[in-house]
Amino acid sequence: MKAERRGGTAPWAKVLGAVLLVSVVALVALFALSRVRESGREHDAFEATRADATRFAGTLVATKGVTPSDQDVRDALAAFPGRGVLVAARAGQHGTRVFVHFSRPYERGMPLFGPSDAMAGRCFTIELPETTRDRPRVTAHGPDVSCTTLAASAPN
Repeated sequence: MKAERRGGTAPWAKVLGAVLLVSVVALVALFALSRVRESGREHDAFEATRADATRFAGTLVATKGVTPSDQDVRDALAAFPGRGVLVAARAGQHGTRVFVHFSRPYERGMPLFGPSDAMAGRCFTIELPETTRDRPRVTAHGPDVSCTTLAASAPN
């Protein structure tokens, strides 16, 4: 008769434990890598919105002048290839201030509980100077800043 082993772990249990441990580590590493890549894509989308706002400001000054009306801004935005939404345009004492929300899509990393596409958007304040010799000033606000609230609280 064989002597019974007590207190030791069976070899098949050690192999199963190792396989499960390697699987868990691989899943965690894959998830972390996916989050890093998604963060990079989101950052690129935010930077693309900044480029859109800068191009739009240049286009607006070139086609509509330094004191465009609300309708001029809407027309320029409709003809612009980026995804922009006009929130407000106000004439001020030093030029025109335009509040525009630009957004860009990006792909999420591991869409377990939702869609694979997401939108990165932010509000931009574009200050058009009184003269054409000055360049428009584009200010990017954080992704958590509401364009509507910003436009309502901004002085003329």
